[in-house]
Amino acid sequence: MTNRPESSIHTTTHDPMQRHLHIVPSYAPSGDGVMRLDWFGPMDLELGGYLPDVTVAYRTWGTLNEAGDNAVIVLHALTGDSRAADDGGWWEPVIGPGSPIDTDHSFVLCANVLGGCQGSTGPASHDPTGRPWGTRFPLITIGDIVNVQRRLVDQLGIKRLTAIGGSIGGLQALEWATRHAELVRGAGVIAASGALSALGIAVHGEIGRRAIMADPNWRDGDYVEQGVFPEQGLAIARMAAMTTYHSRESLGSRFGRNPASRPTLYPSFGPTFDVEGYLHYHGRALAQRFDANSYLYLTRAMDLYDVGRDRGDDYWFDQVTAPLLLVGISSDWLFPSEDICLLADRIRDRGKDVTFCEIESPNGHDAFLKDWNELNPIIDHFMDYVGVPGTSTPLTGGASG
Repeated sequence: MTNRPESSIHTTTHDPMQRHLHIVPSYAPSGDGVMRLDWFGPMDLELGGYLPDVTVAYRTWGTLNEAGDNAVIVLHALTGDSRAADDGGWWEPVIGPGSPIDTDHSFVLCANVLGGCQGSTGPASHDPTGRPWGTRFPLITIGDIVNVQRRLVDQLGIKRLTAIGGSIGGLQALEWATRHAELVRGAGVIAASGALSALGIAVHGEIGRRAIMADPNWRDGDYVEQGVFPEQGLAIARMAAMTTYHSRESLGSRFGRNPASRPTLYPSFGPTFDVEGYLHYHGRALAQRFDANSYLYLTRAMDLYDVGRDRGDDYWFDQVTAPLLLVGISSDWLFPSEDICLLADRIRDRGKDVTFCEIESPNGHDAFLKDWNELNPIIDHFMDYVGVPGTSTPLTGGASG
């Protein structure tokens, strides 16, 4: 690893995000949950782009054993970060001593993704001239994101791992299982399939990107240098995305057609409804902690993902050597459960060890961040299955196939 002074660390310059970054250089694995940085030099990208210097920010919990084979890489969702565990972590009920991902026995790693804004290299990072990249940052893919994680895994001395994540994190887990199979002990693909549907690309991706790019403060992506921020556009993008994370049932039962119970955060047009205040809140909240250009790049990477790209599905399914867990959510329409079940069937048809489980929940796509009573037993059983060599215990839970 290349040692660099702390003064060389470049993070986003958008103040609301900067307040959330507490990073220290690190030259050895440490399981204390503190964010650390590693640097990896230049990197060629899948779509032909190039980055002269790649930084990755990450956290770890637990202890890596001498064999380096007790690792679990937890893969965060679109606007998430490496704080997966500890108080306030987005998967706190899943990770920790005695939890389904047990830090008494596993070395748990979660890295902020390439292209994001939480310490890893992204469009708000500085280019070699010292300018924020903005939209001069090259297009990235899920494959690039995982390739950076692979460099970190190698740097930390990890020899075998279980990869697990939900949504865009599930796409990364599938990428690990197919493109880096020699390292993978098991992979958990939650609320994700082999590719996003046209409806998902439209509502979750393109509407949000258009909102950001139509904001006068976007400035062709150069808003950081010009001292402004496209808050309105990013807030609208988040509002559109929030509708894809819920189901009709969850929004209906929570808000119905009830009038607004809180002040709206944006100018109203006539009477307002409770669901509008909810969307406003989440739109404003994301604009205070996330970079608009990162949102563009990561949603596009999500849209572009296709597990069978370049050589076809069957070729990549044949590369899988480890048990796979695929989890659908009954009310998810961003990644419908039936699509995930079909993916499980197709991989199983190639002679692979695949289990499909369905979480019965009205909470839509976000159930993997809420329904712990449903999710935890599935993950607990899967971790037992892949973590005990030679076991033949079949997986159960939800609707198994």
